[in-house]
Amino acid sequence: MVTHNDNIAATPVIDLKAEKAKANPIKPHPTQLTYIHIFSIRPMTLMNEESPAPAEGAEQVEVTSPASATDAEADPNGPAKGKGGCCSSTKKFFLYDSTRSEIQAFYFNQFGRSILFISFMFLSLAILELAHQQAGCPKTENGGYENCGNTVYGFLPSSMLALMATIGGIASSLFMPYAGAVVDYSDRRRGFGKVCATLLVLVNFVQIFIFESTWFVMTILQAVVASAAFMANAMVLWSYVSAPDDHTLHGITASGRNWEVFGMLSFFIVVGIVQFTSGWDSVTLARFSQALASVVGGISLFLAYKRYPAVKAVKALDEGKNLWIAGISELWHTAKNLGKTEPGAQRYLFAVSFLAGAIGSFTSLAITYLSEEIQMSSTGIIIFILINMATQPAGVLIHRTIARRIGHKKNYLMVISFFVIITALFVGCVAGPDQMNWTYLFAFLFGVAFGWYYPSSNGFFVSLVPEERCTELWGFNMFASVILSWVPPLIFTTLNETTGNLRLAMIGILAFLIIGFCLVLFIPEKKSDAADEDDEEKGSVETPPADADGEEGLQDVVVE
Repeated sequence: MVTHNDNIAATPVIDLKAEKAKANPIKPHPTQLTYIHIFSIRPMTLMNEESPAPAEGAEQVEVTSPASATDAEADPNGPAKGKGGCCSSTKKFFLYDSTRSEIQAFYFNQFGRSILFISFMFLSLAILELAHQQAGCPKTENGGYENCGNTVYGFLPSSMLALMATIGGIASSLFMPYAGAVVDYSDRRRGFGKVCATLLVLVNFVQIFIFESTWFVMTILQAVVASAAFMANAMVLWSYVSAPDDHTLHGITASGRNWEVFGMLSFFIVVGIVQFTSGWDSVTLARFSQALASVVGGISLFLAYKRYPAVKAVKALDEGKNLWIAGISELWHTAKNLGKTEPGAQRYLFAVSFLAGAIGSFTSLAITYLSEEIQMSSTGIIIFILINMATQPAGVLIHRTIARRIGHKKNYLMVISFFVIITALFVGCVAGPDQMNWTYLFAFLFGVAFGWYYPSSNGFFVSLVPEERCTELWGFNMFASVILSWVPPLIFTTLNETTGNLRLAMIGILAFLIIGFCLVLFIPEKKSDAADEDDEEKGSVETPPADADGEEGLQDVVVE
């Protein structure tokens, strides 16, 4: 395992004063990064053994190695317009600007990590089943489990997934400042990513051996190691994404999203078909799921990191500071200065800490709720999640329509209100196996809400900050979205343990949504209330501008 970079030469530099008129460094566009939790996003700088020495006294800026004139003239996405046909359209859809090795790595990474992420859905069902079995709780005729009141390792079986989410949220929040600082302040970005990707694959592989005697250890591994490794790999992934202009970047990130969606949906469908045809229980299916995810996801991540180039640090670490302290210090100074320079953005980040905490924890808590309160079988829960994923593009279309008409803030308030209403109705009205069929309607509604929320949140954020500060502040936005992610699961665990009432335990999600809604009300809008088309497209994190081929709508997919 490579954990450091060998033979690293001097970083390419330019004299900023002499070259200011010509300098146009390639930079990532932050609004294309949906809800991947990132601490820092920096332009990529390639190693070059023939880098010239900086001029004495010149201000030094790291830049990406420029493309050759031949590369600039060539169309990296296939034949010229009008001659591409079906193959050209497919290449734009999945392989936009794929001639660069780091963009190929981006696509491989998106595909592999999405599979390793979605496999947790099947693992969580196995954890619930094994926890109930060890506690001695009987299985109902619908395939769910009764809340028998018995405990396992000091907790009710129904608290296990929420406990995982709590531990994982805390671990990720503590690890993110360090991981972000490694990306910014060290030369070991690629090596660090390799280690995190390897840990992610190994934890998934070890979970093949989940049994009644090992499931609790697997739970801790997933909550602590896998969660932190997944977030850190995401930081490395996005730090390499760059493009010469917004149009190209829209295409790259849209293709990356398509690979992510394709990976999750195809994996979910394959494992779902295996369950329907084999009749395996949740534990056996989870073993198969983890084996398949480890092989396919591991190969994809291996191919990704073979293509990433080595990069130099983009910041110098102050003497006497370690990386974790440097990361925390940067977060603190950013939060403090925002109140003076961009108060609207500061309030947004406070609001999104609550909103993202509620929305991000919904899935793991809903699985427990469906299994125990509705007594739904693992097959029914898989169908619920599949409907949720498949209907999210409808939410994106709603966002596109409404944001352009009423503006970002009102659109954001509308989707939060929608989330509050359907969550209250779901918890208040759907209880017991006799109402199981209603859950599929709510699977559709929550899918629309997820698809609507994320581009709305991103679009509102972009409208609150100057364009030149989007990249700088985007990492802080992602940190804000995970910093309180552990609180709603902790509320769920506490109320479930003390009252045994799962409907009451879901109140943490509602409370966080309402707090976030109230905070958004007091956010001043920096731009006019009517969202212009450009901001809406940036915020919705969708596609390159529509071209003559009319392919814009094909890539409007957002899946959590």
